[in-house]
Amino acid sequence: MTEAIQTTPAPIEANEPIAASANPAVARCLDAWERANKAELAKGKSKCTASIEADQAYRRAMPPLAGSENIRDYIACVAYAMTIDAIRVDLGTKLLYAAQVAHATTRGHSAQIIPPSRDTIIP
Repeated sequence: MTEAIQTTPAPIEANEPIAASANPAVARCLDAWERANKAELAKGKSKCTASIEADQAYRRAMPPLAGSENIRDYIACVAYAMTIDAIRVDLGTKLLYAAQVAHATTRGHSAQIIPPSRDTIIP
């Protein structure tokens, strides 16, 4: 008699959490935060003051809101910063709104603009 052997499948990679450093923009922001935090602590600043300076360094390292890829990276940076409290939720929502507006403008530029024909009457 032959027995069927059942094996447990390996976890699917999609179910595995992705490290923040997998996104280069988030990794750059985190690096800026860590460097600023260490520098401020080395100056003898309090943890609170060092954290405030590091939070600002994180925001300065975020990509500009220009182009679809930068906007996606910007959103990733904001979302991650909100989860680690580097950006307050009230500020984060404003930054995400700015990203939404920037995204809407990039969609408008990607649409082909068709000039009106000579026969079209424009009021």
